[in-house]
Amino acid sequence: MKKSLLLLAGALSLGSLNAQTTEEQTTKFRDNWSIGLNGGIVTPLSHSAFFKNARATVGIDLNKQLSPIYGLTFENMWSINTFESSAAFDASNLMLLHRINLNNVFCRYKGKPSVFEVEALAGFGWLHVNDAYYGEDGDKDGNWLSSKVGLNLNFNLGEKKAWTIAVKPAILWNVTQFGEDNINFHSDQAAWEITAGVVYHFKNSNGKHYYSNGCSHADQIAALNATISSMEAEAAGKDRALQNAQKTISDLQKDLNDCKNKKVPTTTTQAVEKSEYVVIFRQSSSKVDALQMPNIDRLASYLKKNSSAKVSISGYASPEGNAKFNQKLSEKRAEAVKNILVKEYGISANRIETQGKGVGNIFGKPAYNRASICVTE
Repeated sequence: MKKSLLLLAGALSLGSLNAQTTEEQTTKFRDNWSIGLNGGIVTPLSHSAFFKNARATVGIDLNKQLSPIYGLTFENMWSINTFESSAAFDASNLMLLHRINLNNVFCRYKGKPSVFEVEALAGFGWLHVNDAYYGEDGDKDGNWLSSKVGLNLNFNLGEKKAWTIAVKPAILWNVTQFGEDNINFHSDQAAWEITAGVVYHFKNSNGKHYYSNGCSHADQIAALNATISSMEAEAAGKDRALQNAQKTISDLQKDLNDCKNKKVPTTTTQAVEKSEYVVIFRQSSSKVDALQMPNIDRLASYLKKNSSAKVSISGYASPEGNAKFNQKLSEKRAEAVKNILVKEYGISANRIETQGKGVGNIFGKPAYNRASICVTE
């Protein structure tokens, strides 16, 4: 049962490895590895003098950083034998530990390790003891499911951050002997482990010794800033163009109002007075602006009051663009006015004649020729 628990913990760790590596597409499997050497003491947690019962422990660890926050450590520690026995090391503890970087949990990772960082770690392992000194012959080994909880106080050295000096206080438990049913985290089965170590971080494929993500590179940040500046300049240019277009429309409207208010001499011999109505359009557009609707409204009123009157609508374009485009545009402008008269004012379509005349030269200003000229008969 206990071996199954250890295998389950290992499977969960490998699952975390897969989740992290698929999330970070910019790293490779061979990146973010490090190796460390450790040394210190281990002493019982309770019912014993701290230093009197302490004994030396040494070990090695292999580390894989999966993200700026999360990493895995494979660790093996050996305790130096202090009893009368032929074995130099009477205990070996092989563990798989999960590490959480608390600095990067609570502070945003800036693409480079801080000088001082704190990691929380926890995990399970296999504790093997030589010459356990119990039983009748006093020569029986022991195997336990072990567990560790602790901290790594890391001091990252050098400009390249290739080296780390770490102080590692932790609590160890021999949780249960394999083959027994009871899992126990009792203090009588626990020990202090206080070690210090040196860690070397191997160089990654990106030339760095530490975990880095895409957003931390200065050249990419500069490129993003340049893109933002370009977009801002483009938006400012469009704002200026819109303001100029609005001013042009206002000028055209003023000129049209002046034309409307200008008195045109008439002769008494004219049987039917012809009236002219002008609708101005934006450049390359056949959509009637709201500001032009009063002119169409006046034309519709005239047609309603004079039921026998008809109207001829001629569309024009300014000289920009090619001749084919301008011809089509002039036809659409004439049809746009007709559609409003028919659909919104109920004027019969057979009273309206439309034609597109391409580029116009009615007005002296080219922009004024983006128009539909409506002449009543």
